Amino acid sequence: MHRDLVQAQVYLSMLEVTDPHRRAVTRLVLTATASQYPAVLDDFRDFVRTVRPDTDAAS
Repeated sequence: MHRDLVQAQVYLSMLEVTDPHRRAVTRLVLTATASQYPAVLDDFRDFVRTVRPDTDAAS
């Protein structure tokens, strides 16, 4: 079965607080069929807005 897929990728770069020369890069990916994509894109955008570093994590 053939399906047309659409993919959106977001790369988030976050600086290390104690050493700004270091950073973490997180890739978030949405893959959906072409027909599903319009229906799920806003949810993906909402999800991306929630991604934050865990500032309460123990070092």
